[in-house]
Amino acid sequence: MVDSRPEPRLARLWRGVSGALAVGLVLLALAMIGFQVYAGARDLPGPGLDVVIGHVVAAAAAVVAQVVADRRRGWAVALCGLLVVALAAATLWFYWWA
Repeated sequence: MVDSRPEPRLARLWRGVSGALAVGLVLLALAMIGFQVYAGARDLPGPGLDVVIGHVVAAAAAVVAQVVADRRRGWAVALCGLLVVALAAATLWFYWWA
C-alpha cells in the first residue's frame, strides 16, 4: 500500500538541504580532480591523490545516502540527511580546515 499523504514541509526542507550539500560535495570532488589533473600536467604538487580520493569517496557516499533519502519517508529521510551533513562537515574539516 502506498502512502499518498503529502510530506511535511520540514521533511522536504531537510531533504533539500541535504541534497544541496550532496551536490556541493560532488562539485568539490570534481574540482579536486580537475586541480590534480592540472597540477600533474604542469609538474606542480597539486592537492595529492589521497585528498582527491577522500573527496570522491565522500561525494559518492553522500549521493548514495541522498538517493536513499529521496526514495524513503519518515526516519530514513532524517538519518540519511544527517549522514550527508556529517560527510560534508567531515570532508571540510579534515581536508580544508584542520
